[in-house]
Amino acid sequence: MDLSPYQWKNRLLFVFAPDQSHPGYDALHKSLAAQAAEVVDRDLVVFEVLESDLSSTNTDIIDPDTARLLREKFDVDRWGFTVVLVGKDGGTKLKRKGRTPLKDIFALIDSMPMRQEEMRQKDD
Repeated sequence: MDLSPYQWKNRLLFVFAPDQSHPGYDALHKSLAAQAAEVVDRDLVVFEVLESDLSSTNTDIIDPDTARLLREKFDVDRWGFTVVLVGKDGGTKLKRKGRTPLKDIFALIDSMPMRQEEMRQKDD
């Protein structure tokens, strides 16, 4: 999957899980839905890459081959839970196995120089 169209426009959050019932996935999925405006404010595109359920990004379905390629690209175990954050520059900013609270992801994004500049511009 070519991620270059997102570069310099969006931050990408990849949520890898075995299925929708995984506790880490469920908790993060609910937090993302509850804080949708905050997700949009941070120019965040969320990719939900699942092993045994449909994978998606926003409202688009990700086919199984693309999901496999994303797992390979980020070296993620098929049956584990991993969160990967990619910055607007295309670099991996976070890769964490296990539960990752959305507030921690937001805090990391908000500490980035590009995000700080975006917040300053909104205040002007």
